[in-house]
Amino acid sequence: MKNFTQHIKLVSGVTALLLVVFSVAIQHLYQLEPCPLCITQRVIFLISGLVFLFFAFKPLNKVIELITLLSINIVGIVFAIRHVLIQKKIIEIPSECGIDLEYMFDNFPLQQVFELVFRGTGDCSEIDWTLLYLTIPEWSAIWFLIFAILSIFNFRKN
Repeated sequence: MKNFTQHIKLVSGVTALLLVVFSVAIQHLYQLEPCPLCITQRVIFLISGLVFLFFAFKPLNKVIELITLLSINIVGIVFAIRHVLIQKKIIEIPSECGIDLEYMFDNFPLQQVFELVFRGTGDCSEIDWTLLYLTIPEWSAIWFLIFAILSIFNFRKN
């Protein structure tokens, strides 16, 4: 069973990293400019993928793995759902375009950057691309949920 759980972590890690590659490919193929929430979700996928891979090759205490992976993916779900709510106009945000992420990191304290990113910008409300009628943030929420479920499944199998 240990080998099976390692495979789950390995496949989850590779999938998360491929989602980042896919999002960058979509960006360049369709000449899209990612908003701060899109970039944040990419970073969370990257972290999730790397942590899954780390645990696949260097297993730790199962509780530590569960808490770490679940925390990362729940944060991803929160950012993705926030982005969906902004796109569906359920949450009001200022309509003006916001400043880009690089400028934020160069000119604001880290806490303020996180507040600005989580709030979103006018760019975050735009829907530039869909697949099977779902937007990129909706797909992100689904994938973060899948990874969270796999984290729990991995914990319960041991």
